[in-house]
Amino acid sequence: MDIREFCLAHKFDMGKCSVASGGGSFGLADLETTPVEFLLLAEDDFERGGLAALVNATANAKRAIVSQLDQLLTSFGYPSFRWNVPKKIERLRALGLLAPSLLRKVVDMRNVLEHEYVTPEIGNVEEALDIASLFVMSASAMFIPFEDVLEFSHPESGVREGAVTHITAGLNRMAGRVYYTVYAYEPGEYAGRCVGQCEIESGHVVFEAMVKLSASLMLRYKVNQALSDFERAVT
Repeated sequence: MDIREFCLAHKFDMGKCSVASGGGSFGLADLETTPVEFLLLAEDDFERGGLAALVNATANAKRAIVSQLDQLLTSFGYPSFRWNVPKKIERLRALGLLAPSLLRKVVDMRNVLEHEYVTPEIGNVEEALDIASLFVMSASAMFIPFEDVLEFSHPESGVREGAVTHITAGLNRMAGRVYYTVYAYEPGEYAGRCVGQCEIESGHVVFEAMVKLSASLMLRYKVNQALSDFERAVT
C-alpha cells in the first residue's frame, strides 16, 4: 500500500502533526576502500612533496570525495556507482545530507580536480585536502549513528475515540533493500496498539523527505524547511 493510501485509510494527516526523532542505529554501508583511506593516502602523498606526489594527492582527494558520495548514497539504497558525479550530488541534495555551502565547495573543487593535465598548485592541493577532509569527517560524524526513527503524532485532545493517534517510521537495510517501515497505532497499553503497516522504498519522494527530515532534526538545521518539504511530499 502506498504511504498516501495508508494515511487515508487510517485518517491520519502526517503533514499536520508533531514530529520527533526517535533515535536509532543506522550506520554507513561498508566500502572495500573507504573515503578515510583515500583521504589518508592523499595526505601522505602531499607530505612527500614533489610533482608526482602533488598529482597523486590531487587524485586521491578526488577519490575521497567521490567515494564519500557513493558511501552515503549506497547506504540509502541508491545504485550510485553507475551515476555521474552531478547526479550523485543531486540525490544527496534531495536527501538533505549536505549543507549547501559545503556542497558548493565540493562541486567547485571537483571541477578543479577534473583538469588532470594541469600541473596542480600547492595551494589548490591544500584546499582540496581541506575540503575532502571536512566532507568525509562531517559525513562520518552524522552516522555515529544516524537517527533512523521518526515519530508522528496528533494531540490526544484532537483525536476521536478509536482513531490512530501516532505513526512511527523506522529505516531498515536488509537483503539489498533500504526502506522505511511505517506503523500506525491506536491508543492502548504501553506504546499503543498497532493497527497497520506499510513500507516506503528507497528513491520514493517520501523516503527522501523522511531522510531529509531526520537529518534536519539531528542537526537542528532548517527544520521548518524540511517539514515543509515533507508536507508537500505526503500530500
